[in-house]
Amino acid sequence: MKLETKIKKWSLKDWKDEAWRLCSIYNRRKDNDWKGDGRCCTCSKTLNWQEGDAGHFQAGRGNAILFYDKGIHLQCKQCNGPGKGEQYIYGQFLAKRYGQDEVDKQIQIKHEVKKYEREDYIGFIKEYEDKIAKLNV
Repeated sequence: MKLETKIKKWSLKDWKDEAWRLCSIYNRRKDNDWKGDGRCCTCSKTLNWQEGDAGHFQAGRGNAILFYDKGIHLQCKQCNGPGKGEQYIYGQFLAKRYGQDEVDKQIQIKHEVKKYEREDYIGFIKEYEDKIAKLNV
């Protein structure tokens, strides 16, 4: 479907869902090998990106952290989800990868209120399409 047609027919939720779909693909694939295999950021289990989730360090998936790539990584389905108790381990992974300041930043960002409009989601879609294309190079 042409972008112009989508703009006329899609709801804000449709745009958000498409932006998240692409964000999820990118963040599940960004650290994988040429076969598409990577490691769960919390238990280190090897899995293909199609078998895992795009797990967030900060639960809740509010707008402030929904598209924050440093807080989204490949995570196995056993580790991802509410009440799994993996946030501490995820925080250790982030501290090792990005530093403790980044962990503290993400904890604060979660509490920010952000509202996105259609144009914001269109921007996310284009951004993630470009990032995914670069993974294939």
